[in-house]
Parts: sequence; structure tokens; C-alpha cells
Amino acid sequence: MKIGVKTLLLGAMLSFSANSLALSEPEAEDLADLTAVFVFLKNDCGYQNLPNVQIRRALIFFAQQNKWDLSNYDSLNMNQLGEESYKDLSGIKIPTEKKCKALAHDSLNLLAYVK
Repeated sequence: MKIGVKTLLLGAMLSFSANSLALSEPEAEDLADLTAVFVFLKNDCGYQNLPNVQIRRALIFFAQQNKWDLSNYDSLNMNQLGEESYKDLSGIKIPTEKKCKALAHDSLNLLAYVK
């Protein structure tokens, strides 16, 4: 079963405690892009065994490291942003295998921080 961007984002947001300014549009887009990377890795690159809990923790860790407040998540259209990010990523005209290697190399190390 394919995991959706909305599922990952929603889980991350429900686990986060806010402490600063509201999430800006560029920050929301960055978070949606990172979520799309993990969804792409799971759906298209054979990483379907990556635990969703660990991915959610990585998204939260990423937001916390950037001092982002996710309390306004519900007021942003994160589902649409995530779907657009996934579509953009899927549409990059390079072989999937090469794309998967690059994405795994650049993002899977984030998961090591949140085990």
C-alpha cells in the first residue's frame, strides 16, 4: 500500500509542540518537499519498510532544528503542497534509479538522528 504525503505530514504535526512563530509559506513548502522525498523513497524506490514513526520523527526533528512552529499547520494546505512536491519530484526527467540513489544519499541520514 502506498503511503500518502498527507498521512506523513499529519502524523508529524500531531506529534509536535509549538514554541515560536507560525510556520511560514516557504517553511511549509520545505517541509512538504522533505515529506515528498520520504514518500517517493517509500513508494518508488523500494524503501517501503521505513517506519512511518521514524519518518514523522525526522520531519519533526527537521522542523525543530530550523526552529519552526507547526501550530498553524491546519491553516495551510499542506496536503496540496505535499502532493505538488511529490508530483514535481516524480516528474524530474532522470532515471528513477539515479533519482532514488541521490534522494537516499541526501535524506536517509536524517533518520539516523531520530531512532
